[in-house]
Parts: sequence; C-alpha cells; structure tokens
Amino acid sequence: MVASNGEVDNELLEHKQDLANLKETDPEFYKFLKKEDKALLDFDIDDDGDEENVDQKFHRPPSNLEEVLEDDEDNDNEIQGEEEQSQVTVEMIEKWSAQLEKSQPPLTIIRHVIRSFGAAVLSAYGTDVDDKKKKKKSKTKSNVAVDNPDSFNTIVRCCLKQLIPAIYRFLKIKPEKKKLKPETSTNWKYLSEIMKKYLMSFARLISMINVPSTLNSLLRHIRTLIPFILAIPITRKPIVKELIIVWSTATDEKSRVISFVCLFHITRENRKEITPIVLRKMYFEYLKNCKFTSPTSLPLINFMQRSLVEMYSIAPSITYQHAFVFIRQLAIHLRSATIQKKPENIQNVYNWQYIHALSLWTNVIGLLYKEALIKQLIHPLCEVIIGTIRLVPIARYYPLRFHCIRSLIKLTTLTDTFIPVLPFLIEVFDITDFNKKHKTASLKAQYINFDTALKLSKLQMEDRAYKDGLMDQLYELFILYLVNYSYHFSFPELIFPVVLKFKSFLKTCQIQNFCKVIKGLLEKLQENAKVIEDRRQKTGLNIKDIKQMETWLENSKQEQTPLKIHYQRYLSLRQREVLEDIAQKEKISARGRAELPELIRPTKFVNDKQDFKNLIEKDISDNDDNDEDGEFFQLKKKRKHDSDESEEEEEDEEDEEDELDEIEETEVKKPKRSKSDSTSQFVKEIKKRGARDQLKDLTIDDF
Repeated sequence: MVASNGEVDNELLEHKQDLANLKETDPEFYKFLKKEDKALLDFDIDDDGDEENVDQKFHRPPSNLEEVLEDDEDNDNEIQGEEEQSQVTVEMIEKWSAQLEKSQPPLTIIRHVIRSFGAAVLSAYGTDVDDKKKKKKSKTKSNVAVDNPDSFNTIVRCCLKQLIPAIYRFLKIKPEKKKLKPETSTNWKYLSEIMKKYLMSFARLISMINVPSTLNSLLRHIRTLIPFILAIPITRKPIVKELIIVWSTATDEKSRVISFVCLFHITRENRKEITPIVLRKMYFEYLKNCKFTSPTSLPLINFMQRSLVEMYSIAPSITYQHAFVFIRQLAIHLRSATIQKKPENIQNVYNWQYIHALSLWTNVIGLLYKEALIKQLIHPLCEVIIGTIRLVPIARYYPLRFHCIRSLIKLTTLTDTFIPVLPFLIEVFDITDFNKKHKTASLKAQYINFDTALKLSKLQMEDRAYKDGLMDQLYELFILYLVNYSYHFSFPELIFPVVLKFKSFLKTCQIQNFCKVIKGLLEKLQENAKVIEDRRQKTGLNIKDIKQMETWLENSKQEQTPLKIHYQRYLSLRQREVLEDIAQKEKISARGRAELPELIRPTKFVNDKQDFKNLIEKDISDNDDNDEDGEFFQLKKKRKHDSDESEEEEEDEEDEEDELDEIEETEVKKPKRSKSDSTSQFVKEIKKRGARDQLKDLTIDDF
C-alpha cells in the first residue's frame, strides 16, 4: 500500500527537524554535512500529493527483480568503464596537495589521493599478479587510472610528504605525542577503511622496489605509519612480511637497519599478538642466510644475529618458548648423529646453520640469563655445544671446534657460570704433532681464515701456515678464557693442568717459534698465579665464610692482574693488525693491475713473427687474429718453491744444488738439441762478425 500525502508530509517535516537539531547536538557533524553535502540539509517539501511524486521519493521494488538486477549490473559496468578512463594528471595531484596543506583538509581529497595511490601501485604491479588475483581484482575495478610515469612519481611523493600530516590534522591528533592512537579520534571511522587500502598498497609497493635510495625513503615512511598499522590488525601481516624480506635480503645496510627498527617498534607495541610470528619468521630467515659463510657475508650474518638478539629481548617469556623448542631440535640432530655416525647425520650437525644457531642462542641466553626461566637453558645449551665438539674429534675439524669453544667462553663471561673449556684446548696438543715437517709452503695457505671455515683440506693441513694459524688460535683462546678467572682465588689451581701440558710441550717441541709463544704465555700464567697466592696469604681466606669470599672477589676484581694487562695489550695489537690488513687489501684492490710490470718483447722477434704470420695468412680466418698473442707468446716455467726452513736442514740444501745442476745441464744441452735452420744462421752470424771474442755480445735480438 502506498502512503497518503499527509503521512509523507509529516515524515518529511520530522526528518527536516532532525537535521536542524544536529546543529545543536553534533555541531561538527553538521558543519561537515554542510560542507560536503549541502543539498541534504536544504531541500524543499512538495505540496503535491500525487502518487507519481511519492513514487519518485520512495523506492518501490519492481515485480520482475531478476530483469532489473541484470540491467543494474550492466549499467554499473558501463559506469565503471567510463570512470576507469579518467586519468589522474600531475595538475590534479598538485591541486590535491595544495588542499592537503590546509589546517582542516577535506575528507574527499584524502580519499582521492589514497585511491589514486592504489591505482598507481596496481598499474606498476602489472603482470606480476597471479591469475587468481587478477580475477578477484576484476570484480572490484578502480575508477581511477595512473599510467603516466610523471603522475606516478608525483602521487607517491605527495603521499610520502603530505598525506600523513594531513590525516593527523583531520583526526585532530598532534603527531608530537609519544604514543599515537588514531583509533581514539572521533573522525577515525571515516578513514579506517581507506587507510587499510593504503597500507596494503604500500606493502605491495615495497615488494617491487629494488633501488636502495627509493627503498630507504619508503621504509622511513613506514616508521610514521606504525600507529595506523597497529590500529588496523589485518595490515600487520603483509607489512611485517615485506620488512623481514628487506631485513634478510637487502644489499644496502641502511635498508636492513631501517627495516629492523620498524620491526622492533611494531613488535614492542604488540608483544602478545604479533611477537611470536615475527620472531619465528626472522629466525628462519636468519638460518637461510647462514647456509654459506664467507668474509663478505659474515658481517651481514653478525648484524642479523645482533638484531635478532635484540628482538628476543622484548618478551622473555616468548623467548623461553622459542629457545626451548629450537635448542631441543639441535639436540635431536646431535643425538641421531652420535647414535648413527653416518655422513648424512654428521652433516646435519657439522654445518654453518647449526654453528650459527648455537652462537645465536648463546648470545640470547647471555643477555637474558637473569630471568629465571632462561637461566634453566644454560645447562642444555652447554651439553649440546660440548657434544658437537666430541662428535668427530679430529684435526680436520679444528675450525669448528674453535667456534664451539668461543661460544662456551662467551657463555662463561656473560652468565658468570663455570664451564670446563681447558680440556678441549689441551686436547689439541695431544692430537697434533707440531714437530712434523710440513710438505708445502704456498702463499695462498698463509691466509687460512679460521673464522670463515669449518673444516680444513689435506693441502691446508700439510702447509706451514696451518700450524702457525693453529698456534695463534690456541694462544688467543687460552687468554680469552683464563682472563675471566685472572682475579679469582682459584686461579692457581685452575691453570695447574695447563702448566703441566705447556712444560711437557716445551720439552718435546723442536720448533723455536712455537716454543717462544708457549713459553711467553706460561710465564704470564705463573706470574698471575703468584699474585693471587700473595693476595690469599695476606688476607687469610676462610673458605667456609661465604661473605668473606664474596668481598674478597669484589676487591680482587677491581684490581689489575698481570694476565689482564697482557690481555689488553694483546687486544690493541690485534686490532692494529686487523686494521693494517684491511688497509693493505684496500690498497691492493685500488691499484688493480696498473702497477704490474710490462713485458718488453724484442722488436726483431716481433717482426719475424709477423713474417711468419704472413706465410700462413691464407689458412687463418679473420676471427682468429685476436688470438695471436696467446699462440706465440709463452711464459717461462716456474721453479719449485723452496721452504723457509731450509737453513736448518742439510737435505734441503742438497736438493737445491741438484736442481741447479739439472737446470744448468738443460741450458747447456739446448743448443746441441736444436737441429733446425737456426744453427746455420748461427754460423753465418759468426762469420760475419769475424772475431770469436764478439760472441759474448750476441743476444736473442740478433736472431
């Protein structure tokens, strides 16, 4: 039934009265309607009560709904098709940016800017979208298109610089506050949906950018978007995913740092909701990048490890759960390798991912060991590291052993927990025979880097540099471990097995360089032990009195010890050596091949070669002319490298003499073996010269 004219007039009057009351009840909303849709407030009431006017004002459903719905869909598609043809120009964007600078920017302009940004990202995303995504997006077509590169750059620049300040002014929030919560504003309901689209489009834009400078500016913009990301939970997952990819795979260091800062702030605000997901993804990405370790990739791995440690420090309860699960996985791999020592099982333990995982959890537990839950993980982690050392205790895996020992020493220093590390260092003297003569002394082996190696090859172990590097590693690890207990009252008893091993080594070792290193370290240890014994005798310690022992340790820790002073000097010298090594490498790389000596070839020899080339020019194609130097130019054969220890051994001297004799014999026999035409030329040249004494002046250039 259709309503009568009187009833319609009464309803319209009531509706107009309600709109007039908005001026008093909600003046802000009234101003907004007056600015955006003034026709809604000012409308005329028709006095005619015809059914035709009523039908125009009130919607009456048609009898055939299916036919009308089909017509509506066709009309909508036509309208969308017309709207899609509207291109966003640079002039339009400049007008929008001018309106965004107002103290109260209009909502329609903000929506236009965000929709244009989404259309620009879609146009740039282009063919990379899957077919399924294309089908979904075809249903919701955009009424704006940004195909011009200038307009694309302009709209992105507008969003980066002007959009967020304009949104804050619209929400009436001061961006100077520490904790910004846009959802608390009364105007947030008008922006929530459009901001969700903006954040999703921005995450898609980051996935397309590879230029470091552009990527850094986009990541800095994400730092300002964090309050909106937290207010819209559905946008957290795609943005966090892109940030983790940048953190783990970006070539620029700034991009990695900025993405880490964004991840840190996002997880710190939402510890319970998003922290477990972020930490798990970052841990797996860390292990992916640790599969191969080299001098160039090691700094990036160390950065990822330090940043991941900082992320785990946000929520210790979640850290305990992750550490318990992942350390248990490491222990399962180790148990399967110890039970069945197959190459596959051993390879699951003796790889870079396993070693870097142990190093990560060592740093995490060392940072958070004061927490009661995490302190319980010290013992299982130590057992896993010690089991890794004992799995294959051979000389070939010395680098891996040293990596594990460094983790144990770091865990000792960070957690103040005693871990018996000295037996694994003393065992090296029992396995290795330092008196055995090396077979080679190549230049390449002098640069054995124990920091980026897990095992050594046979050629490296037969080289002289292997034992030199091994002795340097032992010296450094002994100092790193014992300096932590240099002030302790039990230091003389702790170094007793080390002193015995060093003395026995000095009796059996015949190489003076190794004896000097061990003798110097032994003297420092004995000197430090005497200082601790004197301190104990002066104070008269009572082991049963715990308070007295604690106060003695605190006082002794503040005082200097001989080993601690020697360690500080060693660190300064070591840092200087590293800096000099880096400077030398940079100098060599800068020079390149510019300063290499040039080979001067005789002119006569070159002319003869050109004549010979003319003789066979018919048989050689034009494409082979560039290879002439490689065919006719030959280098001399290199001599065998002599060892540096030949002064001590008479056998090496005899070998050198034999080699010299052989070389002289070959040089004398060479003119006799040549039966070619060169002999006739040689005789003719002698006859021309006429004098036999002038033979000494003959050179290769004369032939």
